Amino acid sequence: YDLTFTPQKSVSVLWALADKETAARILEIHHRAIADTLGWLEREAAFTRTDSGRVQLDVGGLIVAQFDHWDTRSGDPNLHTHCAVSNKVRRLDGTWGSLDGASIFRHAVAASERYNAAMISMLTDELGVAFTPRETSVNAQPVMEIAGITDDLIATFSSRRTDIEARRDVLIADWRAKHGRSPSKETEYKLLQQ
Repeated sequence: YDLTFTPQKSVSVLWALADKETAARILEIHHRAIADTLGWLEREAAFTRTDSGRVQLDVGGLIVAQFDHWDTRSGDPNLHTHCAVSNKVRRLDGTWGSLDGASIFRHAVAASERYNAAMISMLTDELGVAFTPRETSVNAQPVMEIAGITDDLIATFSSRRTDIEARRDVLIADWRAKHGRSPSKETEYKLLQQ
């Protein structure tokens, strides 16, 4: 399983533009937020199954390899860490089994929110950073971004997102031409992922 932890874009922008000491502190806070979230996942979501999947058992933890990345495929600053989680876990009796992926999947949104909340809390408490809600799209929950980092600056460092959205728009237009109507929100999301 690849669990990817990515802070808000404004955090990546601050990290990229900051002096070395501040950038190192942001990276350290990012790593602590990941450790907190992985610990929570180990306690709340890491299980294995036995008896043809009917019995869920606790495990002693997760095996995780972490890989820091610094940018997007387009070269924009994008502090993020891939956490490769082993499918094998050790049961409390010492035997090994497969990780119950369904449980990890059910906890994914809560884990993401926990990581984001930890980042906001630690950056506020330790670096005095203030956050403000930013609207990203209609009917979407606002994203808490660093106050003072403008939407224009975020957009400047979001060329990959711009490229993806432009390609999505072409795919939606093609879909409309083929089907004679607009795609559902679910289909639009799949086209964005494509």
